[in-house]
Amino acid sequence: MVLKEGEKVFFLWKVHVLNVNIQIVNALKANKITMGCINAKKRRKEALRQGLNISSSKRKTYLKTNEDSANGSPAHVREPAPPIPLLTERQKELIMQSWQKIQEDMSKVGVVMFMRLFETHPDVQDVFMPFKGLSQDDLRHSSQLREHALRVMGTVEKCLARINEPKKMEEMLHDLGTRHVMYSAKVDYVDLIGPQFIWAMQPALEDQWNTELEEAWSDLFKMMTHVMKNAMQF
Repeated sequence: MVLKEGEKVFFLWKVHVLNVNIQIVNALKANKITMGCINAKKRRKEALRQGLNISSSKRKTYLKTNEDSANGSPAHVREPAPPIPLLTERQKELIMQSWQKIQEDMSKVGVVMFMRLFETHPDVQDVFMPFKGLSQDDLRHSSQLREHALRVMGTVEKCLARINEPKKMEEMLHDLGTRHVMYSAKVDYVDLIGPQFIWAMQPALEDQWNTELEEAWSDLFKMMTHVMKNAMQF
């Protein structure tokens, strides 16, 4: 069938309108999915801030753990987390006293902590794109590493400012853990910070360091990592 010139124009116009409509429908579907994910994250954050229990027996782990990577498949069943250690008044006192000494050169302790972390766990260094492939000497003189170390030390400082307000500390750490989901950080990486921090701070405290103080800081980081990991797994 041969179409006249006017009929051709009308036919092409109908095809164009149909294509535009299809594109609009697809865009609306994509936007609906995206907004659904965003709204779900917003609802979850709000629930965390209100202290609501959002855990369930069907909780799904979205971030890989070291165990997941080794097995090549998600570990849907995880060992129950140990109870959160509660700090005694004596431990709080020891932590706050030692922190005054650490504050004198926080950036140095923070840089030493990350250098030790990257040395003992090279895979973690690869996650931090600005530091990927840098030598120990490069890291030692990196202004970016110094800035990042200060941010982490600042987080510790914020926790200590809330040491007598556990609910506020927990809310802050929940929010921090949620943000780390967006950084694609592995859940198990959170466990590495405490031991490296303790290792880095010992030289700064010199003769103040003892087993009692080490246990106090260890319990603080166990509490911090417990809350963060709980926020990263849902």
